[in-house]
Amino acid sequence: MKKVLFIGDINVDIIMRGLTFPIKIDREITCQSYELTLGSSAVIAACVYASLGGKAHFLGLAGKDEHGDFMIEEMNKYDVNTDLVQRTDKTKTGVTVNLIYRDTRTQITYPGTISEFKGSDIGNTVLENFDHIHFAGPYQQIKFSPEITRILEIAKKQQIQTSLDPQWDQNEKWERIDEWLPMLTYLFVNKAEAISISRSSSIEEALKYLNARTNYTIIKAGSKGAFIYSNGHHANIPTSCPEVVDTTGAGDNFNSGFLFAVLEKEMDLFNACKFANAVGSRSCLFDGGVNKSPKYRDILKFMEDN
Repeated sequence: MKKVLFIGDINVDIIMRGLTFPIKIDREITCQSYELTLGSSAVIAACVYASLGGKAHFLGLAGKDEHGDFMIEEMNKYDVNTDLVQRTDKTKTGVTVNLIYRDTRTQITYPGTISEFKGSDIGNTVLENFDHIHFAGPYQQIKFSPEITRILEIAKKQQIQTSLDPQWDQNEKWERIDEWLPMLTYLFVNKAEAISISRSSSIEEALKYLNARTNYTIIKAGSKGAFIYSNGHHANIPTSCPEVVDTTGAGDNFNSGFLFAVLEKEMDLFNACKFANAVGSRSCLFDGGVNKSPKYRDILKFMEDN
């Protein structure tokens, strides 16, 4: 079994669902439900990968507080190995508040440990134990982001596969992405991210641009499925979801489904995307990023039924 190291942010998600009115300045509104759940793109991806049957380890920084305890306890419930998680009493664990009004979502994040994680001690001794390294959300990890190039160089020398989901860069500068792309095995981006990074006007243009600069680019397009570049042409792998309850973490579910498919089931790019589409779509049937955690057999059944 392959060992995958997930490196990234640690934060809780506070989800306030069913806002009675849109957000207004200097006005108090109510919501229909409140929930504290696992947050963080990297954490959700690690938990889903482990739930599918993979061997997931996590490296990041959590505060020595109740939210940090919660995140580590929840990861352990999904059999994610947290031995490499660091703790600090100097900064609180990150928090993201999700304000959901109808089909819109407004997110407010207190970075906390997200922006304080450094990763400067990650070297050969740590990385040599893994077959794949997945990075997520570097543009909020302002102290860790400069270390990614060095870690990718080590991984390349050790012939360790790598993947990155950059998430959104609020400055749209995408610093260092040109350094990372040539060393990545897989790049996961959504439509908006792909178009912004490439300064393109369409998915097709963005896909061609990115694929010329990295090994494999996978663009996630929600209900339109996934786009890949194959044999000199872009290909669209459609998806199907009978009912959408919550899209939280759908992209992270997709990432883990894809990695599990290629690393553990040795699927080709096209079939790995089909499987990943199913993992992402199924996650939309439930609240939260990893509620009703997916097993491999559950995904096969979902694919048969849809």
